[in-house]
Amino acid sequence: MNIDDVRKALSAGDLEALIGLEECGWMDVKSGPYMLDRGAHHKEELVKDVAAFANTSTGGLLIIGFKTRTANAVETISEVTPVPRALVNTDTYRKLIDERVFPQVQDLELTWIDRSEGKGVLSIDIPAQPAAARPFLIPAPTGKDEKSVSGLAVPVRRGDRTVFWSGPEAHRRLSAGWMAIGSPSADDSSTLGALEKSPAAVPDRAKAQRILVAMPFDAPWLRFMQSQSPMRRVRVEVTQAVDKALDDLLFDDVDFLDHELGCAHSAFKESLGRLHTELEGMFTPEDGPNPPVYVEVPPEWKRTDPEGYKQTMAALSGARDDFLEARTELMNALNRKGLLT
Repeated sequence: MNIDDVRKALSAGDLEALIGLEECGWMDVKSGPYMLDRGAHHKEELVKDVAAFANTSTGGLLIIGFKTRTANAVETISEVTPVPRALVNTDTYRKLIDERVFPQVQDLELTWIDRSEGKGVLSIDIPAQPAAARPFLIPAPTGKDEKSVSGLAVPVRRGDRTVFWSGPEAHRRLSAGWMAIGSPSADDSSTLGALEKSPAAVPDRAKAQRILVAMPFDAPWLRFMQSQSPMRRVRVEVTQAVDKALDDLLFDDVDFLDHELGCAHSAFKESLGRLHTELEGMFTPEDGPNPPVYVEVPPEWKRTDPEGYKQTMAALSGARDDFLEARTELMNALNRKGLLT
């Protein structure tokens, strides 16, 4: 099931349809609600989880009222365990999210799904947000009930986990933004005007068009990556498309003249190279069709090498997520320069 299938099941009240699904880049399952009146940790966890999904290209679902089991480092939904309605105040949840996630998450939906005897399941649906709105920020966690007024944090999804941007990651992205619009003391209008009049515009436009030909927005393999599906099995045509895209980018060794575009393009190529390397490390099933139609992380590793399986899945998901973020940064940079039209 993909994220839209899960949304349909929740809307129909078919909660049992989710049993057997694994947590992933677009779904996080909780057995109990965020107890906002029991300390700062619950408040910080709620806004962190929401902002992390807002920072993905797909959005995501936080679902409260399911039990999971851990088998070989994989969290899988095992049972519907409704929570008391009296413990869930959706108005308080929404108010806290609106106060602490910046910018405000668009079209956020909190839906209570009633089961019986005053219990049910809560779905917090974070739709895909406009790329220009990202990153979504939250006050830096302090463990105190009062929110931080001086520190900020950027939570993101890495596979089925939520993590924060590291210092080097935040610096790299801030640096790219400052190169685009100038430092805080610069005259924004003159900076942007200078960029628009840059003599690099004509050759850089040609370079941008070659990238879009190599990697069109509607490419099926890109849609697969953007779906945030578990990476334990990948169709061969996806790996072949990644090979070709990387070859096209490496063969076209003409660099962007604009410094910001050059940096974004370099980071993008590196991320695609890492994704290619991780996919190259997957295996063709011994008992699969010939010729093979997919590659996979051997499922028997869950039993024979659970730690290796967990690390391999994390590396694949991380490479995919890094690639998608680098691609978004490059596309946004191209758009700021007017090179996508």
